[in-house]
Amino acid sequence: MEPFIIAEGNLYGNGDEGIPKQQIIINTEAEWHALKEQMDRVNPVSEQFTQKDVNFNIYQVIAVFESVKTTGGYRIDLNLETTQTQRTITVNTKAPEGMATMVMTQPFKIMAIPRMDTPIIFQ
Repeated sequence: MEPFIIAEGNLYGNGDEGIPKQQIIINTEAEWHALKEQMDRVNPVSEQFTQKDVNFNIYQVIAVFESVKTTGGYRIDLNLETTQTQRTITVNTKAPEGMATMVMTQPFKIMAIPRMDTPIIFQ
């Protein structure tokens, strides 16, 4: 089982989705449904997901949200490192280079990772 990206991009609801800057670990179908519903509060964002259904017996979902930005062009990079004792997810937010659209955006990235009993650490 390999990790895979479910979705990445921006929310365009000027923060009306009510999602703060955060990193979320999703372990159940109910939590997954609740997140998709919240993300779709303003625009139907989840329609663009590469995977809408996740087998939570073998995967966990990591969702990372940045704060609302006043321009476009931001993106989130995630790097997963797994050892026998923990999994470390390094989060890097990339700012736009050069010209950027003048629109309120909230960058996000959602990734499925194999379910393990080791703790997940965000950096």
